[in-house]
Amino acid sequence: LPLDKYDGTTDPDEHVDIFLTQVTLNTTDDAALCRIFPTSLKGRALSWFTRLPANSIDSFNTLASQFTI
Repeated sequence: LPLDKYDGTTDPDEHVDIFLTQVTLNTTDDAALCRIFPTSLKGRALSWFTRLPANSIDSFNTLASQFTI
């Protein structure tokens, strides 16, 4: 199943759930999840990600928490 890119107009919690459901079929590596996640974003959601301060994310849980605020 293709993962629709998230643009900030729908439920961010649902996007994280769908992302994890699909991506963890292939990997559960935390660093990989962090690297793959931005490929599921577009528009203002991707802009948000690119503006995260360097070294501010230490795990996928942290990334998901920041994303769903």
